[in-house]
Amino acid sequence: MKTLIKSSLTAIFALALSSGVALAADAVNKNCPISGKGVDGSKSVKYTVPFCCEKCVAKFKKDPTAHLAAAAKAAKGKCIFSGKACAETVDIQIGVCCGKCEKKVKADPTKYLAKLQKK
Repeated sequence: MKTLIKSSLTAIFALALSSGVALAADAVNKNCPISGKGVDGSKSVKYTVPFCCEKCVAKFKKDPTAHLAAAAKAAKGKCIFSGKACAETVDIQIGVCCGKCEKKVKADPTKYLAKLQKK
């Protein structure tokens, strides 16, 4: 019975990952950008960061938090490094502490990106 439950949970987790469902545990931050409290593992807001090429994607992926201020300042649909038109994107998760903060971040996620870098 335990083996069946364990394998079922593993299958569900694999399905969630393959379907693009991100978990808040993958958040780029440990503290909520609004309250400063620890991130609730079940709450996060997806933000799509634009890039012009795979080289810029690789640069971002090395240390995403270091580049969040640049992402906040970038023009919509433009690469955060070069300013060129977007050909690639990376989805990140902004972790929050509660539903109230989740609503605020969803309303304007770029407002909170630079705050994530400072934490």
